[in-house]
Amino acid sequence: ALFKSWFIDFDPVRANAKGLSSGLPNEIIDLFPNSFEYSEIGEIPSNWINISISELIEINPTRKISKNTIAPFLEMKGVPTSGHTATGIYDRRFTSGTKFQQGDTLLARITPCLENGKTAMVDFLEKGQIGWGSTEFIVLCGKEKIYNPFVYYLSRSDIFREHAIRNMIGSSGRQRVPHDSLYDFKIAKPPSIILNIFSEIASSLLQKITIGSQEISSLEKIRNTLLPKLISGKLRIPDAEKIIDEAEI
Repeated sequence: ALFKSWFIDFDPVRANAKGLSSGLPNEIIDLFPNSFEYSEIGEIPSNWINISISELIEINPTRKISKNTIAPFLEMKGVPTSGHTATGIYDRRFTSGTKFQQGDTLLARITPCLENGKTAMVDFLEKGQIGWGSTEFIVLCGKEKIYNPFVYYLSRSDIFREHAIRNMIGSSGRQRVPHDSLYDFKIAKPPSIILNIFSEIASSLLQKITIGSQEISSLEKIRNTLLPKLISGKLRIPDAEKIIDEAEI
């Protein structure tokens, strides 16, 4: 909602233009202009730059894994249709597939996964670690000061997804979006300071979501381990507590 308000609908700019309150702190609202200017993509905030996303984002950046290396693997079925956290990651010997690192956005490029919204932000790797997965992923990563939360939320936006879907090619039922068609997508680039503030807010929220997802996963492990035995009477509460401690769940 915040991404759409700031970078798609330009709500803070409209509020400034009308002299209305946006609900934002003064130190943030003052960073937004109070007028618009015309561009080829329509009205954009004054002094923002209309550019192709190829100037902001790397598409399928180079990531390296040696053949037969054991590395975290993500299948398409583990990519969510809403939210950013992937599930079902496991170690697997690398053969061939799409490679990614922490902070990358993974966009499903094949029908119906793209239309269904399958997109993830990689939050399950260690620093410097490379993971891999389906060849049907397009990997997106911010350039220089374009932060990864901005890239992820852009990939979740309706206007970006509609552009990708319009450019799908192939036979019915097996259509894919070519990664180079994404270069044509244009947006209004805000000043770096606004991107910095958005990234700080979004990173904090994404981290909380990741922690919540990890806690849910731990609770599911406890439930799946203990519930059948507790129901059958094969296990009593003191024994269950011992199993949890031994499993470090």
